[in-house]
Amino acid sequence: GDLNKDGSADVVYGPYWFAGPDFKAKHEIYAPVPQNVNGYADNFFNWIYDFNGDGWNDVLTAGFPGTPAYVYGNPGEAGFGSHWKKHEVFDWVSNESPQFVNIVDDERPELVCTRDGHFGFVTVNWDEPFGKWSFHAISEQITAGRFGHGLGIGDVNGDGRMDIVHAGGWFEQPAKDAKNSRWQQHEVSFTTGYGGAEMYAYDVDGDGDNDIITSHKAHEFGLGWYEQVKEGDDVSFKHHLIMGEHASENKYGLVVSELHSVALVDMDGDGLKDIVTGKTYWSHHKQSPMWDAGAVVYWFKLVRTAEGVDWVPYLAADSSGIGRQISVVDVNGDHLPDIVVGGMLGAHVLTQQTQEVDEAKWLAAQPKVYEGPKLTKVEAADAKRGPKSTLSEKTGLADGAIEGEVLEVAVTGGNAKPQDMKNFKADRWSNASQLWWTGARPGDTLSVELPEFTGTVDFDIVLTCARDYGIVQLKLDDKPLGEPIDLYDTEVITTGVLSFPKLAVEGKRHTLSIQIVGANPQAAKAYMVAIDYLRIKQPDGSFVAGKPVPKPKVAKVNEGVKAKSLDGKELNLDFETGDLTDWTAEGDAFEGQPIEGDTVNKRRGDMKSNHAGKYWIGGYEKFGDERVGTLSSTPFVVAHPYASFLFNGGDGENTRAELVRKDTNEVI
Repeated sequence: GDLNKDGSADVVYGPYWFAGPDFKAKHEIYAPVPQNVNGYADNFFNWIYDFNGDGWNDVLTAGFPGTPAYVYGNPGEAGFGSHWKKHEVFDWVSNESPQFVNIVDDERPELVCTRDGHFGFVTVNWDEPFGKWSFHAISEQITAGRFGHGLGIGDVNGDGRMDIVHAGGWFEQPAKDAKNSRWQQHEVSFTTGYGGAEMYAYDVDGDGDNDIITSHKAHEFGLGWYEQVKEGDDVSFKHHLIMGEHASENKYGLVVSELHSVALVDMDGDGLKDIVTGKTYWSHHKQSPMWDAGAVVYWFKLVRTAEGVDWVPYLAADSSGIGRQISVVDVNGDHLPDIVVGGMLGAHVLTQQTQEVDEAKWLAAQPKVYEGPKLTKVEAADAKRGPKSTLSEKTGLADGAIEGEVLEVAVTGGNAKPQDMKNFKADRWSNASQLWWTGARPGDTLSVELPEFTGTVDFDIVLTCARDYGIVQLKLDDKPLGEPIDLYDTEVITTGVLSFPKLAVEGKRHTLSIQIVGANPQAAKAYMVAIDYLRIKQPDGSFVAGKPVPKPKVAKVNEGVKAKSLDGKELNLDFETGDLTDWTAEGDAFEGQPIEGDTVNKRRGDMKSNHAGKYWIGGYEKFGDERVGTLSSTPFVVAHPYASFLFNGGDGENTRAELVRKDTNEVI
């Protein structure tokens, strides 16, 4: 939007605004704070609007979900050299796709969001626009208190009024008193997961009613549209997948993860609205699948044909990515829509350019229809489980086992390596280890060239189950071994011995393949797979021999020395005195510490404290995550080149712990 009244669109990115049309001049709206790339930003959304009617556009911001909305009042040209005045206008903006758009009353916009589990919208106090704004709840307390994915505005039922769309359905705006009413709820699943980003009601197929466009899982995969189907008075929505997590789930073989913002704009002037989206690089850091894939931006051209609807993808950028918000506007006055994005890779203006070419060059530039491998459809996955393995008390091995950790495998995605399973107490693994395949996705395959055998054999395999394991299809020489196997379980356990008796094979060389074909709806979508062991029993009762298990190397363990004070006293830096001797606590976070024993495992069977010795500091164990404080050791002599301190904090900004060098106060 135009902040300096020169007629050119300017760009707001966090604390800065860049003056158009060349965006070279940078100005501060508020004091910038360095962004920790492993944390989350404090500025997710910006909207430009003249709230107080003085002719200068102001900036409305929303940050981390559950935090306030602020308006920064534009001081005018004379004040551009100083920071803008900040006004808190609303206390709690939730959902990760709030939108500033007109939904009720006059043509002025409202802020559509959630608050404390209620869907609703915020109206501006136009008599005092920098004062407090009002939230109007349209639902009961039915959604996430702070976060939540998927939110949109549009006329779903064709009555001329804007409705609110979310991942679980839509709320119908009443004909009157929309600010003070609960809106009628229509429950429909508009996601194949937990929800995406901005959602739209738009007539995709041109049949006269509005359909729903949405991404499916903001930090994972999926883009689709839901066709509104009417049969008499009955209304339903039919899902059409535009892009999934495998190349075969897009007509042109495209796969992009982390679609945390979606725009709907006519990009090419043909009168049909197109989809603009891309990769929100680093949206959940390394937790998202394909987190390190290209930071792309695409627009999907809507094409209506006699055969149906097509969405043709065109690359707009390959290294900018997107953030939580995409702005599409003509920034240079050439009457072509351009794309403005800001995320963890910086602020980018993508200017659309056109050129006339001959038909051959145009055809060469069009995306090609995908003709590669198809993803196996999971129609009836079996949570197949067998009897527990019988392991030798002396060796810890299963009789006749070919251990997973010694297998030589080939994978089409991710990597496979041995994993020690001794610390997982809910089950036992042969040789207390497994071959662990991680980083793969549906469609990827692990292949094992088996030792030589022929004739009719009994084939056994033991796999691992857990919350983040996938659904797999086993094949021997490309012939399926039963139905796909669902490896989801709330505990980390084995499948037990899965037996496939009387398999007749020809020749001596055979290949076992394991293909990932999906995941249980309740599973974390990491698609892990692990092999404990294989076993192949020949007609004469003997087992096919595999590579022997190497004998463990016994290393000499150096326990090190305890830290000492200047006078040579050993210090209690490991808390093994059972108290905080040699430590000084500030704040109340360390009250009642240290903790004795593994209280974590007693509370949650799927977790362990993994502490060393008898005692440890466990802040959560006494008071949860709310308290903060500092624990400082007494000075100790640095008498050796290396030291170790076993230490960790929570997985988010609000549960972090920091190891600090006290004399400099710098985080180590």
